[in-house]
Amino acid sequence: MELTQPDKRAELMKMSKEEIIDYIEVCNKNFWSLQNNWMANVTMKYGSEVAAEFDEMLWAKWSAVEAHRLKKLWNLGNTLADVVKVMTFSLAAEEGPEGGYAELTDKRMVFKITRCPMQLARREAGWPELNCKPAFAAMWKAIISVINPEIRLAEVYAPHDAHTEDNWCGATLELD
Repeated sequence: MELTQPDKRAELMKMSKEEIIDYIEVCNKNFWSLQNNWMANVTMKYGSEVAAEFDEMLWAKWSAVEAHRLKKLWNLGNTLADVVKVMTFSLAAEEGPEGGYAELTDKRMVFKITRCPMQLARREAGWPELNCKPAFAAMWKAIISVINPEIRLAEVYAPHDAHTEDNWCGATLELD
C-alpha cells in the first residue's frame, strides 16, 4: 500500500484569506500553549530559577532563527522598522503578552508590555514571578544580531525588576 502525505501548501492555497488568518491565530495560540506548558512543567520539576535559565536559552536561539527566516522571506533591511516587522509577524506576537510601541522613529524604538498573562497565571497558581528579564533581553539581542548588530539595546526591564500592573516589561532600541 502506498502512503500519501497531504500537501499543506496546496491545502492553504484552497483557503480564503480569513481562513488563513484564523489558521495563523491558532498556530500562535498553539505556540503559547506549548511555551506556557513547557515552562510550567520545568518549573514544577526543577524550580523557577532553572525554568528561567532554560527560557533564556530558548528565546536567544529561537528568536534569532525566526528573525533570520523572516528577514530572508521578505528581504528585510537593517532598520528599526525591520525589527518591528519581525516582531509583528513573530509567533510570539499574538496570544501572549499585551503591549506595543510607545515610540517608533528611525533612530529609536520603545516597546512596552502592559499586561502579561503568563506572570498573572503564575500568580494565580501561587508561584512567584518568573525572572524573565534574561529571556526578554536575549530575545531582543537575538533579533538585533540578525537585523542589524549596530542597533543598541539601550534599556531592558522585566521581572524581577519592579513594575506596575500596566508596565510589566519593556525595551528601548537605538540606532546611532
